[in-house]
Amino acid sequence: MQRSAVLSRFRSVLLLGAALSLFAAALAPTAAAQRYDFPPKPSGPVLDQGSMLSGGEERALARKLAAYEDTSSTAVVVVTLSSLDGAPVDDYAISLGRDWGVGQEGKDNGVVVLVSKNDRKMFIATGYGVEGALPDAIANRIVERVITPAFRNGDFYAGLDRGTDAIIRATAGEYTATEEAVASSSDDGGVSTTLIYIFLIFAYFIGSSLWRGGGGNKKGAKTSTRRRGDLPIFIWGGGGSHGGGGFGGGGGVGGGGGFGGFGGGSFGGGGAGGSW
Repeated sequence: MQRSAVLSRFRSVLLLGAALSLFAAALAPTAAAQRYDFPPKPSGPVLDQGSMLSGGEERALARKLAAYEDTSSTAVVVVTLSSLDGAPVDDYAISLGRDWGVGQEGKDNGVVVLVSKNDRKMFIATGYGVEGALPDAIANRIVERVITPAFRNGDFYAGLDRGTDAIIRATAGEYTATEEAVASSSDDGGVSTTLIYIFLIFAYFIGSSLWRGGGGNKKGAKTSTRRRGDLPIFIWGGGGSHGGGGFGGGGGVGGGGGFGGFGGGSFGGGGAGGSW
């Protein structure tokens, strides 16, 4: 009898804990909106409060993103700010996507590309519906191999233009990491990334042949499973990272007309970021 009473109490505590957890999760988007002072939702897919683009560049980027949303319903929104005043860039980008409702309700097919100029940080936040086509690893490759090299050269438009091109190809199922790695090498100068990859592949196979030719079992040797034709994993890159930052912003206006990308989409926390 006493044991039954203890079990009954334990179940009650578990149910109460579950109810409180659900309640806290429901309040999370509202709490984020209260925590950050988001800029007003623009009329188009680009908001350049960080003044990182010229008027013509902003309009060209907005036209491209509005056209993609019109044909696919997937919304890609670019936001630049002067500063984030200490807020984490990943949390701010994800919370902004929720607050603005980037993407379509039920599809949750929105992407937010947030850049903080003074913090020199960026983050690609992905809605629930695009996390399969644009997983964290791919978002990280786009940040590191496409956007960052252009930003380091001071060409913000090229970084955002090529970065959003890669995002569009990913959400359309056409993105390849190798293609972007080679494309980004044109901005770096010096030795071609393609030549470096060829050298690494050549060195890998030569080293493997010498290792196998040594004969016998090597003490302590380990085996591992490799993907993509058994090439070294470092050739393909991968992984994800979140950056830090804060908020606030200068002037700037949204671009593009007839944009329907603020349809009530939701974000679950996916994405990747970095700094330059």
